[in-house]
Amino acid sequence: MRLFLPNATNWLRCVLALLCPFACLVPANAQVAPARGTIYYLQLSNQPLSVPGRTVFVEQVVDGRKGQPAIGTIYHGLYDARATVMFRKGLEPELTDWFRQHLPQQPTDRAVVLCLRQLRVSEVPSVKNQAATATAELVADVYQHLPDGYHFVASVADQTSTRGIYSDAHHSTHVALLLQRCLLQLADANWALAARRPARTLTQLPVDAPPVARPAILRVAAPHRGVYYSIEQFLTNRPDTTATLELDTIHANSLATTLNFNLPHGKTSDWKGSILFRAKVRDATGERVSPKTVWGFSDGRQPYVRQQTYYRPLTRQGDGYTFVGSAPVDVEATNRRSKKFIEGSLGFGGYGGTGPDNTGQPMVYTLDMRTGLAAPLEARGPSSRRDTAFVYVYRPLGGPAEAQRLFLDDQEVGQLRPGQYMELVWPHFGRPMRLSFGTLGGPATLLAPNAALANYVKLLPAAALMPWQCMSVRQGEADVDALEKQRNP
Repeated sequence: MRLFLPNATNWLRCVLALLCPFACLVPANAQVAPARGTIYYLQLSNQPLSVPGRTVFVEQVVDGRKGQPAIGTIYHGLYDARATVMFRKGLEPELTDWFRQHLPQQPTDRAVVLCLRQLRVSEVPSVKNQAATATAELVADVYQHLPDGYHFVASVADQTSTRGIYSDAHHSTHVALLLQRCLLQLADANWALAARRPARTLTQLPVDAPPVARPAILRVAAPHRGVYYSIEQFLTNRPDTTATLELDTIHANSLATTLNFNLPHGKTSDWKGSILFRAKVRDATGERVSPKTVWGFSDGRQPYVRQQTYYRPLTRQGDGYTFVGSAPVDVEATNRRSKKFIEGSLGFGGYGGTGPDNTGQPMVYTLDMRTGLAAPLEARGPSSRRDTAFVYVYRPLGGPAEAQRLFLDDQEVGQLRPGQYMELVWPHFGRPMRLSFGTLGGPATLLAPNAALANYVKLLPAAALMPWQCMSVRQGEADVDALEKQRNP
């Protein structure tokens, strides 16, 4: 439910003035936010399920998610309390009963087990209009139950989202819809091939790792240039090459971003000094394409993914991708600010001192290569060697001869002249790396560096628009090697 108040605007003052006489009528206990630890239970019992032409019977659902975490976190109730999403009786029994209730076994059905690898329910609130986008994603492996055991059939995945003020009602509907869609994906399953695959026991399914073809995008040095309308086009490296794209670069602290309530502004913004990307896409006929239908694009060197109204550069991270995007609305901070304002308006306190607000600040996201959705990258715990990234910042020969001060997270780490490079160690996996030069608050870039490979960033101080350029490993290594040879002929 979205009831938090975004800003102390004039219309809000008027509303509060009207409510003042009734403040005393509100019970005291109703003015205190509920305790933490709220649980929101999904209820699928009344959700419909229709799979036309089905030939399968889901005899059991198995929880194969690593660590079997909670299904997600939402903001629930009058005070938008953080709530953990769960099934009241547990994921396996509730989903198994739901399938058996709605899809009773037919004589010709194949018995299958649905092993869930991922089930996530979440909300992305927005300050601008007090709405939230309710999102759900599901990934599962399907196994056919034969006399000798369980044989892998196929992996299925899907995601869905709905935007609205009262998002609670969508969560159960979303989960039911995804389960239905995933069963529909079995229409073209190769059952004969599945029968020839190795048999597994039921207890082996949660830890089984069926072979999966490596996506084409991970097997190429550079992605094809074009526009992606879906995650499938990105994974297969088959963008729409007939579409045209006009890239618009915006300074994060410019006037163009001041009306974006989902971004921080001023000195408290960690985006200060950086460049944001917007794009206009037209199809082959020249017609404008709605931004909501565009998943991302590639300029032939760097792929980008759309996050709300901006496009974020993707960084390889193992067999996946990460990017630096805007943190979601800090609901707790927003509620604190609203509560403080209401108390001040009613004469119970001041307006300041609401604490930190992380809304819109840079955050590292990981891209799910199966559903195309992004989620905040969770820290891996204590830092280890595999979590440490090495970033090489270099200035090519030419350009202004003066040395440029280099800052890492607003701390000076050295100076660079033309033809010089510097190695930076970043042990903070999952945290954005902020580089800037010149002066504090100068031109900046935010990175999610690859912990498995060297990272190369070229600095062009004279470039007014984009002085920071992330280079491929091959190109960056060649450039730095050439500079090293110049230094030690």
